[in-house]
Amino acid sequence: MGEPTPISLGFRTNPARNQQAGNAQLINCFAEETSQDAKTVWTIYNTEGLRAFGDPLDGGGIRAGITVGSTAYVVAGRNVYTIASGGSSTLIGGIATDGPVYMQANRAIPAQIGIVSDGLYYVIETGSNTLTQISDPDLPAPVSLSFLDGYGVLPVTNGAIFVTSIDDFTQIDGLEQGSAEAYPDDIKRSITLEREVIFFGGDSTEWFQNTGADPFPLTRVHALEIGWLAGDSLAKVDTKTRKTVIGVAADHTVRMINGYSADVISTPEIEELVKNLAEAGNASQLKGMAWAYAGRFFYALVCSEWTRVLDSKTGHWHTRQSYGLNRWRISTVFKFGNKLIAGDYTTGQLYTMSNTVYTEDGNYLVSEIITPHIHAFPYKLKFNALYVDAATGIGLNSTDAHASDPKLLISWSDDSGYSWSPEVTRSLGTDAEYRRITPVRRMGRSKNDKGRLYRLRISAPVPRVTMQMLLDFDKLAA
Repeated sequence: MGEPTPISLGFRTNPARNQQAGNAQLINCFAEETSQDAKTVWTIYNTEGLRAFGDPLDGGGIRAGITVGSTAYVVAGRNVYTIASGGSSTLIGGIATDGPVYMQANRAIPAQIGIVSDGLYYVIETGSNTLTQISDPDLPAPVSLSFLDGYGVLPVTNGAIFVTSIDDFTQIDGLEQGSAEAYPDDIKRSITLEREVIFFGGDSTEWFQNTGADPFPLTRVHALEIGWLAGDSLAKVDTKTRKTVIGVAADHTVRMINGYSADVISTPEIEELVKNLAEAGNASQLKGMAWAYAGRFFYALVCSEWTRVLDSKTGHWHTRQSYGLNRWRISTVFKFGNKLIAGDYTTGQLYTMSNTVYTEDGNYLVSEIITPHIHAFPYKLKFNALYVDAATGIGLNSTDAHASDPKLLISWSDDSGYSWSPEVTRSLGTDAEYRRITPVRRMGRSKNDKGRLYRLRISAPVPRVTMQMLLDFDKLAA
């Protein structure tokens, strides 16, 4: 036995294309840079938990939500609801679609909310909370809705662009029509960023500004030959310095708008996941959503099979996964007063998100760290002792032993994560029991020269803070 060696916990979910080359993952936790002033430069914290907000809404899963003043407006299945600050809901109508939903408010007093979905266009008058379908012969089937300088901007699939009257989403003049035609492709989505509208096409990206031209006020100022795979994957995101847009490009990368360019920010693993989804004909499942919380800025990419989340402050991705599912159960996130509201993709339940809630509305929220490979190829290793430095004394004053005496579950794999050892439990301490975590000893030898992964899991409803891991091991003959 020798001096324990610091071992990387990993900073992100970043498995290689073949997990024998790498299988590091952070599941329901993320790495935060804590600088040289802290015990370690990087610390791993739990992601936000969920607490029910109001009763489940009838109609189905939450498809979109937006806040105007002190009221939220939510689409659940085909139903449209108002939500009061306390969580009570009122049905105000319905939309006859099942695809992606885009909601946008204007600056009218009282405001109007436009809704575009599957080529249909609706407007909510927030003064009376009435919902009306807009059937205007001047407007072909729109694909999305954005807002610039009082205009509602409504692109259609063939590259044409329509605008509403200023501060009136219900009025469209067929003469006020332009086109995003730098490339012969269909528009998948439009999003306003700063003082420009960006049109995301299948083969191109085009930026337009309001130049006040007559009869169509928007003028193209730049075009880029990068196309986009799924309009619903695009979302406006905060970063440390500015707002931007992130989405899935046609080449299966995830890209971030940077001025008049689109920079790749995805990992090879995410690109492989997107490629597989596209080849299966399921790219339309991809949905992007973004939120800011406690000084951090997140973009989530969700489909039926997985969820990956970018922390734009660090550039690192992590995995979110609800208990019993392969994916995170959230389908939309929006700000509502001082609350961060999340919608369930299937039940119609709204939740508040908080990093001081450690379950998903009573269901386990399991935080999991899978380390990078520990190896000395071509030598095998003998593992003498494992030391984990994590927050202790975090048990709750509860009759539930799972909460009052929380446990850290430790296992390891000598085949890159295809199989795992039985889990070893270590107490994290009852309330204010700030003690050392008992080391794990005599963990045997690696079965081959491919190295070993360690897995740390916590499911107890308590704060999860993991700082470092050290390992005492010996190198054996090759």
